[in-house]
Amino acid sequence: MKKIWNWYYGCASIRKKLVISYLVLVLFPILMLGIYSYCVSRENLLRQTRHTMESNVESIAYNLQSNIQRENDNIKYLSYNAKLREKLENSERDKNALVKELNTSVEPTFWYFVSSDKNIKGIEIFSPYVEQDLGSFLKPLTPEMQAWYEENAENYKTQWVVREDRIYALRMLLDAATSSKPIGVMKLEVFPDELTNGIYQSDYLNNGVALVDSQGQIMKRRSLKNDALEKKMELRIKGGEEPGFYETGKAMMAVSEKLSNGWSIYYYLDKEEISGQIIQILATTGCVMGICLGIAAVLMTVISRILSSRILQLKRCAEEVGQGNFQVKLEEDYSDEIGIVAESFNKMCLKINHMMQEMYQLGMEKRKEELKALQAMMNPHFLYNCLSSIKWKAIRSGQDEIADITGLLAKFYRTALNGGKQITIVQNELENVKAYLEIQLKSHENSFCVEYSLAEEGRECRMPNFLLQPIVENAICHGVELCEEEMGKIKIEYLCEKDFLIFHVYNNGSRFDKERAEQILNTPGKGYGLYNIRERIRMYYDGECGITGHITENGMVCFTIKIRKQISEKLFI
Repeated sequence: MKKIWNWYYGCASIRKKLVISYLVLVLFPILMLGIYSYCVSRENLLRQTRHTMESNVESIAYNLQSNIQRENDNIKYLSYNAKLREKLENSERDKNALVKELNTSVEPTFWYFVSSDKNIKGIEIFSPYVEQDLGSFLKPLTPEMQAWYEENAENYKTQWVVREDRIYALRMLLDAATSSKPIGVMKLEVFPDELTNGIYQSDYLNNGVALVDSQGQIMKRRSLKNDALEKKMELRIKGGEEPGFYETGKAMMAVSEKLSNGWSIYYYLDKEEISGQIIQILATTGCVMGICLGIAAVLMTVISRILSSRILQLKRCAEEVGQGNFQVKLEEDYSDEIGIVAESFNKMCLKINHMMQEMYQLGMEKRKEELKALQAMMNPHFLYNCLSSIKWKAIRSGQDEIADITGLLAKFYRTALNGGKQITIVQNELENVKAYLEIQLKSHENSFCVEYSLAEEGRECRMPNFLLQPIVENAICHGVELCEEEMGKIKIEYLCEKDFLIFHVYNNGSRFDKERAEQILNTPGKGYGLYNIRERIRMYYDGECGITGHITENGMVCFTIKIRKQISEKLFI
């Protein structure tokens, strides 16, 4: 065995290795995979079959329960007719009133239900207070109804009765005054096929299905093709089974939860139906595998010769590159995968040194140009001079409000630009926000209010410049400006903890959920948006720092910035 391995590993050609590897690594695993696939497919199919059976029996039970509940609601509604009960109880004294009530309200209502509900076959009222048929629905007690009437004198719930091919619901009529004295029985008969048609709608692998009443009698069924197995399943059904899933030697069965009237659904099938499908799939797969393996064996012999030579050439060139020779070139005229690799290999050898240098230079130049562009867009001295001129012109013209806004704007930009530096102190950042809010208050004619809660500690600590203003701007544009029912409110809170500086910006504007907050913080904006603030914090601090958003207990929107007291500036000079 060792000699064979040494020969294969050290002496055999690439072509021989490809052929042998194909035989060992392809043929054998495929055969094992076929066996494994059969076992797994069988288990998966059985599992899927169980899931399908459980889903189907639940669906059938749900549809049937819906029909039953509808008729329960109908008979309950009809039995609560107060005028009918009152007249029926007093019918011995006033039969004319009873007949009149039947003609005016009872008969039209009952006929409406019968005509509008395809499940209802008929409605009848049996009462000991009448001696003959009155109208279409009111009748004296029959012997059958008399027995039920006496047996269920204290049972006021709807009961379903199955008699041969007839299905009907019975409910006791109670007196109108106390609703505790039986005065009759309402009978609502349904069409069996209409009520139970849902049990035949699910056909899965020639399954069987049975509807069993509360007495354990089979009302409706669809039988299996296997008569012997069908008889065994019938015995199990009549013996009764608890709700759940059962698997025997040749059958699988799902039993529904009992319906509100005590009925159950039995859903079962023959395992041979499943095994037949698995064998068919296995046979088809085996034939395809055999044909593919035969063709692949022939092609492998031919292709291995071609591939081996080109792969060996690529190997030799790669060894030269490994030794530092990036001038090597593969002569490759093909456009297949190996040809593409060869072409990429040649390009890599020509550009590998230039690429690294170019990437580095491009990164540095881009950073410099962005900084120059930003500085050129806002020349601080020019801006301060212009704002100062506007302010004094406004003062001379008696425009005090314009002068105030211009002065605040000059103060805002003086702290915001910070002499072109990216690092400022907490005190300047807070003054910058105050100036910005004063400008906005004047521009919005004090349509919102501002509250400050600022700690005195840590105001000399250094921090990145221009972090708070974009958040405050966002709170105004997307918060307090949208307030309709109450006055807008913004609150700035600054806290200095052991190792951290914490800034809270509250507003009572439009609400958002957690997903919306994450979208805002993780989506790039057009300028100094919340996403940009998050990225700037990541540049300066570790993972414990950042910006978050949430809704407070009093319903205010809050964005929080958490940064460390200590910051390193050497990388951002």
